[in-house]
Amino acid sequence: MWRWILGATVLGVVLAVVLVRSGDDAPDGGPGETPAAIPVAIEQLRPVPKDAKNDRPAIYEDESGCQVKNGDPVPVMCSSGDKAGDRTLVLVGDSKIAQWETAYSDLGRAGGWRVETMTKSACPFADVEVTEDRKVKKDCRDWGRSAMAKIIAAKPDVVVTSQRASTALLADKSDRTRGAMVRGLHDYWQQLLDAGIQVVVHLDNPFPTTHPVYQCVDDHPDDVSRCGFDLDEGLAASAAPVLREAAESLPGVRIVDMAPAICPGGKRCPAVIGNILVYRAGSHLTRTFVVSVEENLASELADATNGRFGTS
Repeated sequence: MWRWILGATVLGVVLAVVLVRSGDDAPDGGPGETPAAIPVAIEQLRPVPKDAKNDRPAIYEDESGCQVKNGDPVPVMCSSGDKAGDRTLVLVGDSKIAQWETAYSDLGRAGGWRVETMTKSACPFADVEVTEDRKVKKDCRDWGRSAMAKIIAAKPDVVVTSQRASTALLADKSDRTRGAMVRGLHDYWQQLLDAGIQVVVHLDNPFPTTHPVYQCVDDHPDDVSRCGFDLDEGLAASAAPVLREAAESLPGVRIVDMAPAICPGGKRCPAVIGNILVYRAGSHLTRTFVVSVEENLASELADATNGRFGTS
């Protein structure tokens, strides 16, 4: 079982450490101790800190244009998973859902479902206006509306979305608020629900208060525990609270929450789990870590889709 995942993981012996569900006892540690307590030499880390920034999904590297850049309003739909599968899952949003593409693609190949990806840097999939350097990013809303049209035309079984942004401009552009973001998310999600498409919100991962984490680990190889951070603080700095608020206030929308896998024990978020570096740049996860928790993701996704996608 899960041999295809074991083959993709960096070191098989680490899986017993990495795939720790919330509430499980940490190996080789006392109560409440995280797997990060097991010392690992810097040269044994995967990725090593100097390579962390580049440890990201192939959609960034293959010149496909799948991750649309700033200024470009035209969505690009890219296929992965089991391209001949009779069920379709769409990933849409910014880089916070793009970072999970490898895992969803692997699960799709294993489960016989097609994965379509439409992502754009720094743009939430919501009917809102967001700003950068105090200027409205018009390309974001244009991209989102075009992406919505493509999704409705494709009629997938489920749409999974995530994002970094927590606020959006009010209609009069006087301020940015969480309420404006929630309304914009509801608008898009309701369109999908009305079209008979299930909506799953993949909550944003905790934001490191010790970023860049890879640099901290490189600077403190003998005590990587100082590069971890408080889970509650990390969640408060992420978009998870606004995404959860929006999802829980719209009937029919389900949630995938990977925080228990990222922060085993529910209190601290370690920089290293087993021999795997968790974060790469900013608040983004390394591809290696994402692959290592595919089994956790499969279970979360199965719960969110009533067993149609993933597996428990």
